[in-house]
Amino acid sequence: MRNSLRALGAISHAGLALYKGLKGFEPQDKQSLLEAIVQTPIGSAYPEAFQRWKAALKDAVFLEATTRTPLAIGLGNSSPLENGLSIHHTYGTPYLPGSALKGLLRRAAERFGLSESEKAVLLGEGPDPKQKKPGNAAYLVYWDGWLDPASAQPFQQDVITVHHQEYYSTRGQVWPTDFDDPNPVAFLSVRPGVKFHIPITCPAENAQDWPHKAAEMLKWGLEHLGLGGKTNAGYGYFAVKLPPKPKSAQEEGLELLNTYQKRIAAIKPANERGELDFFLRELADKPPAVRRPVLEAIKKHLQEWKVWKESNPQHARIQELLDL
Repeated sequence: MRNSLRALGAISHAGLALYKGLKGFEPQDKQSLLEAIVQTPIGSAYPEAFQRWKAALKDAVFLEATTRTPLAIGLGNSSPLENGLSIHHTYGTPYLPGSALKGLLRRAAERFGLSESEKAVLLGEGPDPKQKKPGNAAYLVYWDGWLDPASAQPFQQDVITVHHQEYYSTRGQVWPTDFDDPNPVAFLSVRPGVKFHIPITCPAENAQDWPHKAAEMLKWGLEHLGLGGKTNAGYGYFAVKLPPKPKSAQEEGLELLNTYQKRIAAIKPANERGELDFFLRELADKPPAVRRPVLEAIKKHLQEWKVWKESNPQHARIQELLDL
């Protein structure tokens, strides 16, 4: 495969180039390979694949995460250059593995003081052999973060300089000294200013608040804890933009109550029958959580007025709707 790739000349797939395109093991061979990858834009098929991917996840909550510092994720992946990088197998673009994002969320969740049941929803829970409880998967799905096609040249050359090579290679058997020769190791990283799209989905119905809650915590983690390797050296920090959060049913209910507050307070013996007919008609098609605040306010008003009676057909209908 190496010979066939060399016959092609320039390799447009960064993953193939990194793992199969090295012509020799001299420093200049590594340098020329990294320079070629950095100068190569993403493939022409990727923008269309990205749009298909987003369309397939249309119900997901998408975070937009832009690197503020270099990103070195997947350094431990096998590579002929000693340090690897997470590169999409098909399209040769850098990506953020969903497993790494979930791991970061777990670290962030510790800072938010979540209860065990909340952690189980967000992250799942392992089996407990002592209590004979099976483990559960998380209720949310953390997908890989894909590169924004506008970030057409996402890679940069980088270097790690090992100052005490023998100390590390012998695992401390040889003491480090000031006379050791530094050993610069070239590798590939993602440059600052590169945007990724990170989707989170929740298959459960009526639980769409959870992806937004996870997105808020993941945003905090990406901005303050960092993702990938070398975070203590300033790598892996992002600026994150969250999508607008839709109003919850409870918030919609409180807004509806504010709309009708004065009208409810104006219900008197002379207009009670007509007003209750109006509210029952208006609220009939509303979801239970949305109409509840208005119905509770009407019931409280009638109770304070000391006319609330279960035998009254309109009052009974209000109670029936509240009990649903």
